[in-house]
Amino acid sequence: MKKFIVFLISAMMMVSLVACAPTEPKVETTAPGPGAIASTGGASDKVPDPNAEPMEIISVYSQNDDATGLNQAMDAVSELTADAMADKLIEYGVLEEGTKVLKFDKKDDGTATLDLSQIPEKGTADDILTLTAVGNTFIENFELDKLKVLVNGKDYSNSQIKQGDGDYLEYVKNYKKIK
Repeated sequence: MKKFIVFLISAMMMVSLVACAPTEPKVETTAPGPGAIASTGGASDKVPDPNAEPMEIISVYSQNDDATGLNQAMDAVSELTADAMADKLIEYGVLEEGTKVLKFDKKDDGTATLDLSQIPEKGTADDILTLTAVGNTFIENFELDKLKVLVNGKDYSNSQIKQGDGDYLEYVKNYKKIK
């Protein structure tokens, strides 16, 4: 009887070990549909193009649809320069076509001066949004504390905004709802 019990226990252990053994995953053998991109599944599929130009990721601020604040968009430029930032602001409709950076001077104390050829004057509270969009874009991307904005070498001013020599823009955290 003892031999029978030992044999029965051994048989049950063998069955349980076979049931717990790992199995090969099932692989579908259907052909890819039209328009499917074939992948080798190798490392070469994940290697970036060595000829691709390296890009800098930037934030660009622009007026939102209801003109009550700003939207933030992530974009890329080939090189982080003031001219590239101005071009992106033109692309997003913040600055007018033809606006040029006359001078951009970044100092070690976290301040910078930006001299533009023009800033559009809309004669409304939208001018505050435009100035804030320019300020936030430059301050965030160039990691500044303050930004002085000039137009053709003079303090920025229009019918709504009058900036003096000591006036600097600072990053506006609540940019989504300004007015």
